Amino acid sequence: MTKSTAISDTPARAGIDIHQFYSLDIKGAPAAALADVYEFEGTRGIGEPTKYTIRFTHPRHDLSRSEFLKRMGAFVIQPPPRDRWSQPEAARRVQGVVTGFALKAVNRDQSLYEIVLESRLALLRNAPKCRFFLDLSIPEIIERILREHEFNKIFADFEFRLNRTYRKRSFVMQWGEDDLAFITRLCRRSGIWFVCDEGERCERVCFGDDYAHYRRDPERLTVAYRPHSGLEASGVESVRALEMRATTLPAAYVVRTFNTETAISDPIEAVSPIRDDRTTYGEAYTWGAPILSEDEAKEAAQLRREAALAGQVEYRGECDMLDLTPGSVLKLSNRELPDAKHGLVVVRVTCGASRRQAYHVTFDAIPSDRQYRMPLKEETWPRIDAVITGTIASSDGWKNPYLDSQGEYIVDLHLDRDTRTPGLQSCPMRLAKPFAGPNQTGFHFGLVEGTVVGVSFLWGCVDLPFISHVLHTAQHTDPIVAGVPWGTRNTIRTRSNNTLEMDDREGREHIKVATEHGKSQLNLGHTVDRGQSERGSGAELRSDGPAALRGGGGVLVSAHARNGASGKQLDMQETVAQLEDALALAKALASSARASKAEAADIDSQRAANKALDQLQQSSVLVTAPASAGVVAAKSVQIAAGENIMGIARGDASWSVWKRFTVAAHDMVSLFTQRGMSLIAAAGAVVVQAQRGRMQLASQDDMTVETVNGVLHVKSSKEIVLNVGGSYFRLTPGGIEIGTRGGVLFKTSSLKKTGPAQMDLGGAAFAPAFVPYTTQCDVWRTNPNFVPPASPASVTDASADTGAAAPSFLGGLFGGKSGAGSKTPGNGGLTVNDAENEKSICIPPDPIQLQSPAPCNWQLADFVESATMMRETPPYQKYGWTRTERLTEDGQPVMCAGTAPTTCQFTYDSVSKTLTAKVVIALVPRLLVKMNRATREPLLDAHNDYVVVQYETFQNGANSRKSLGAQGLMLVERDPKEVDASTYKSQIEKTLNQGNYKLILGGCQKGGACGCRVAVKFCADVHVVGVTDAHALNPNITINLYPTTERADALNWPETEYQLKNGRYMRLLTQTKAHETGHLFNFPDEYWEQGGFVHEIYVKDGMNIDFALADANKAKDTFWVVETATNLMGGGCLQPTATTSPYYLEYIRRWFSARTNKLWAVGYEVPQKNVRTNSEK
Repeated sequence: MTKSTAISDTPARAGIDIHQFYSLDIKGAPAAALADVYEFEGTRGIGEPTKYTIRFTHPRHDLSRSEFLKRMGAFVIQPPPRDRWSQPEAARRVQGVVTGFALKAVNRDQSLYEIVLESRLALLRNAPKCRFFLDLSIPEIIERILREHEFNKIFADFEFRLNRTYRKRSFVMQWGEDDLAFITRLCRRSGIWFVCDEGERCERVCFGDDYAHYRRDPERLTVAYRPHSGLEASGVESVRALEMRATTLPAAYVVRTFNTETAISDPIEAVSPIRDDRTTYGEAYTWGAPILSEDEAKEAAQLRREAALAGQVEYRGECDMLDLTPGSVLKLSNRELPDAKHGLVVVRVTCGASRRQAYHVTFDAIPSDRQYRMPLKEETWPRIDAVITGTIASSDGWKNPYLDSQGEYIVDLHLDRDTRTPGLQSCPMRLAKPFAGPNQTGFHFGLVEGTVVGVSFLWGCVDLPFISHVLHTAQHTDPIVAGVPWGTRNTIRTRSNNTLEMDDREGREHIKVATEHGKSQLNLGHTVDRGQSERGSGAELRSDGPAALRGGGGVLVSAHARNGASGKQLDMQETVAQLEDALALAKALASSARASKAEAADIDSQRAANKALDQLQQSSVLVTAPASAGVVAAKSVQIAAGENIMGIARGDASWSVWKRFTVAAHDMVSLFTQRGMSLIAAAGAVVVQAQRGRMQLASQDDMTVETVNGVLHVKSSKEIVLNVGGSYFRLTPGGIEIGTRGGVLFKTSSLKKTGPAQMDLGGAAFAPAFVPYTTQCDVWRTNPNFVPPASPASVTDASADTGAAAPSFLGGLFGGKSGAGSKTPGNGGLTVNDAENEKSICIPPDPIQLQSPAPCNWQLADFVESATMMRETPPYQKYGWTRTERLTEDGQPVMCAGTAPTTCQFTYDSVSKTLTAKVVIALVPRLLVKMNRATREPLLDAHNDYVVVQYETFQNGANSRKSLGAQGLMLVERDPKEVDASTYKSQIEKTLNQGNYKLILGGCQKGGACGCRVAVKFCADVHVVGVTDAHALNPNITINLYPTTERADALNWPETEYQLKNGRYMRLLTQTKAHETGHLFNFPDEYWEQGGFVHEIYVKDGMNIDFALADANKAKDTFWVVETATNLMGGGCLQPTATTSPYYLEYIRRWFSARTNKLWAVGYEVPQKNVRTNSEK
């Protein structure tokens, strides 16, 4: 509260016989200048609008209500001068709006009128409504309502002076109250009070919550206490009468409630006692306040105690003080009050004057050392003991129940007239259910958008809504209606026709559990189709999709009848008898096998299996039938056992297989027959191998080995020796040796000798040998470590008229790492910058100057794979613009940079031998504009245009460490069609691909002439889309695109860049877009000023940059540097053109080396001035 100010602009009254001290100043009402104030009475109080009833005479008899009602104006009080030589004091103005007008009396000369001048707050009584507010604090709610009523510093103003903080409340209801009553209730419940005061241009409503906000003016508000004694006061203001009354209070105030949203299940309780006051007695207990925590309970109890203390001791007095207003601290200069030693704070004032009575004031006050709290008057607060209706809401397009993590719903209440975002129409509300309990006990039927619900209120409190029930409507009817067959049915049905249905009709009793997904059903009893025709009886479990039957203690599937539900659950005597008969047959055949020295069947395992199946003593599955049992499948049937598979038949066991019949055993395969065995292949090969043991072929009669129209291949990885009577032929990997006691005879037309060569044959599947190829390349022939042991060649099926297809040349060398065990096919999950995967591949070899390639017929298959790389840019303490300037904040170092994963797609084209690295970039056109902080909407200028702000990454952007909202800024969308980004892709790719660098196989003796090389191409797939369409692209990055920026960053680009030069903005051509795209390919920054993301080799101890190493590497220019004026990732970023060095392919080289399991180097075609190899150094 502030001291009253005055504006000496009282209306001119020359020649008019009106009251010399009181006048009216009504805007838009010229007739008010002729008003002669007859009498007035005014009331002003804390927590109520100012109200002055003014009667005046006027020479006109025809004043109309339209001249005065709803007019802004002021009641002007002009104090007289103390004597004829003194200047009069400034006039006091009681500001407000005219809310009442009346004609009281008329005579021949003049008419008597009456107007009511009230604070603009009084107009809020004309706006009763039902509405609610979401996620706002009480001061924010009050502010919103006042702004709706044009408290805009023109018609009226308001000010908050609050010491306490006020939490945001999820739901606050205004129920049938006018806006003034609602604001007053909010103030009562929160401890806020307000007074209507005089402003500079209009009235002002001041809100406070502490005695620090009382108006203190010792000069004007300290007067003497002079009771009525018949003596003259000599024009000095004084207090003429004063009385006090006090009452007893409860000794303590208790608040107790229960909240379903707290982490504990016990009620919340708090006590606020009145201490050191022997006049108190008892305890005031309040139940059911909308409180979330113990701290709020303590605040609520304290508020009740403070409100009671504010009314414990009350004073009422009379005076003639002109400046005594509500909230003012009044002190008596000649008297000390026992209960108000620090003075009195005035809470209400009634004043008046007339032609018969001088200005007089009656006031109510309390001791000023007490916190004033408006009386709670909880009995007047609205309650809702009935039900209101609403509709379940969701965000746009949401088809399923729109639940939060607590199972709460959003309800679009039918009383709500405000425009709200879909899915945010209310606070989350719980659904009351007939059954619930701990550990997620209860049942749930989801409510979808459009469901009509009844909303009740806990304890009748208008701020605690919950969904009490659900209603059917004429549009959404009940699932059970009158008629056949529905009238006799009981059902639970969900929106997708998931159904639990029971029918009680005699002879047609049934239970049906069904879902539309896969038309899965469990039918018990009488079964009918959609047309109510009988479909069967008994039990049926069916589905168009998969079905599973699971029993942890075992499963019995039996076709043996037990009529009338007789017998025990696991009654299986017929089945046990059949199992014992099969065991006896197996024993007889095993004895015959042992007699022929063949491996016999495991009878003990079969006996154990029979025991486990009997009464399902173990978790077993038993399928039994008195007739036949069949397993029929259009495709495959699989039988698998962790231990043994036994098959016994008293008749034949016949297997008829059209294609392949395979048997594989870890230990051995034993075939025994008493009558003979036949193994015949009508076409194709017959392979018999003893891979790690000896082979014995024995027969009582002759044995023959032949080939017909073919070749006999003999192969060994170590040595082959042919020996006949001492003569031998020995073949080893190191050479061929022929030895004999006699001579060697060559019968040939010629004998030719050439250079060394080798041939590797595809071996059998168990033989570790190279995948076959033939080559005379020195690298392959002389360097055994250059080619790793190849994977075994597969044994390929061959039909009668085709041979086995040879594997592709170098297929094993460039096949890459196996994808087995990974979550993605092939090499899709490969990650570089991982020491376990990369080993020595991460050590970058020196760039190689390319020469004319030697012929090489190497091949690598096409592939498309994604790769994730980790950017090697660890955090460190940020530097300024010099190497010695280190940035700190509050004494702590400011850190910058940091590692992060990057992902791109690699595509290899075997025809052009080109590796393309691609990233997808989504550009979202936007504007950075100023925001109206009150409405959170864009601020518009006088032309109804956005107030656009230039994006600057360090001032208001991503590196400013402040949110846009905190700076009063926001983003608005632009139409993507307005943006021409057609040149972005070509500009970016032109810069990234300018070096025409390639990957060349490292370690080749041919050096730069090696013909095994791969062209590398960077691809930037740029799209301009709206923010809602960006996700569909699955982009590597989504970037805000502005028309212009002052300084861009990785997530914010300009369409066009400008530079302020000689007072004019000149268009600037830079390589910032290519620079930021380079980061997507894992490039680090090559600058350190203001927090560049430098490579990890330069960051030591996590805080500092090793500038000595940086200076040394700058001269070499074979790896990433931290200072460069021309490179793209350094200073070249801000130039029209930028250079790239061979090491810009480092991460692609590293990934490709890991992909192919070979070491590659970067090759350059044009000699690089600054690139030197280690040998040159």
